Amino acid sequence: MHAQGAQTTIARLALRWVMLILSTSLLIGACGAAFLHALEWTTEIFKAYPTGFILALPVWGLLTVWAYSTFATTSAGGVKTLIAQIRLPQSEPLPQTMAPTILGGTILAHLGGASVGREGTALQMGGACADQLSRYCKLTPSERQTLLLCGVSAGFAAVFGTPLAAAIFSLEFIKRRTWQFIPCLMTAILADEIGQKIFGVQHVDYHGYFQSHALVTITGLAWVTALGVAFGYAAWLYLKAARDGRAAFARILNPYYRILLGSGAFIVIIMWWNLTAYTGLGLSSISEAFAQPSPAYFWILKIFLTALCLAAGFKGGEVTPLFCIGATLGACLSPLTNLPIEICVGLGFVSVFAGAGAVPIACTAMAFEMFGFATGIYALAACFVSTLIVGKQSLYSES
Repeated sequence: MHAQGAQTTIARLALRWVMLILSTSLLIGACGAAFLHALEWTTEIFKAYPTGFILALPVWGLLTVWAYSTFATTSAGGVKTLIAQIRLPQSEPLPQTMAPTILGGTILAHLGGASVGREGTALQMGGACADQLSRYCKLTPSERQTLLLCGVSAGFAAVFGTPLAAAIFSLEFIKRRTWQFIPCLMTAILADEIGQKIFGVQHVDYHGYFQSHALVTITGLAWVTALGVAFGYAAWLYLKAARDGRAAFARILNPYYRILLGSGAFIVIIMWWNLTAYTGLGLSSISEAFAQPSPAYFWILKIFLTALCLAAGFKGGEVTPLFCIGATLGACLSPLTNLPIEICVGLGFVSVFAGAGAVPIACTAMAFEMFGFATGIYALAACFVSTLIVGKQSLYSES
């Protein structure tokens, strides 16, 4: 009798989690697809009229500050608020306004060409959407934590198209090594599949750049280690620029003045030196880096402009700009090595983020998913070297 009761309880628990995972995957897969389609549409509009939209950046910034101060004061902490909730789930779920405000804020930033990413949006959107389900289910703090992590992995996978890396990232960025990986992976795979198969999401396919099927060699590993050091210092430089930028802008207490100053400085830099290639995510610059070495200064300017935009208060995150920083640095350094340019670009793509985010395992998985076996093996070395160079600090360490 007791055995039958236990089996019934286990069956109910399993059924509930199947329903939660399916609901989370569908919700976040749909939201992620809507976000990516909106971002694509916004980018096309910006490319058609870059000068006009760059000059309007202060307006988009003021709208963002107004939206957060009016509708989302409790979610202004962004990823920090999300991490705090994951580490110690509170009685109240994440605000219902978190997902729409970060989505809207990111779209506005990209409409004006701000050098920001989309990872912060993916994490907050995923976590906030998943947490809304806890309003309708009676979950223990541990179960709610698992649901939040599933939401984070689903958001990451829906936006970047790398479910294995997403599941690993959701645990690695908050320094957890637990059984929660399994539900996170299931949710990530489903959210990615739903986004692609049902809502028509198309992620950039980088496999076409890796047709040479390079072999892993001892000499290659030596060069990769050296590149890992360079990527680590680039990650460290970004973290320092971001930290110094936040400290400088924090002296301006009024967020409206803060974003006006930041957007004004960005406009002057972009327009004076005709640097429209440095706006937005930097995806086109990544594609170009696979074909030819990038200018030696490109990655440095991208670091500065990304740190400036985020410190001023624009929304979106920094991971895709970090991909761009790493890819262009890899292309710049490729002539100094005996490695194919695509290997150097791919390693930079994942290794700078690995160092800045202290997520070498997730970034190694991403390299396998996006670039193939040989680059994945090399990435294992480059990502860990980059992380060692940066040390204990990371994008998420302050949380």
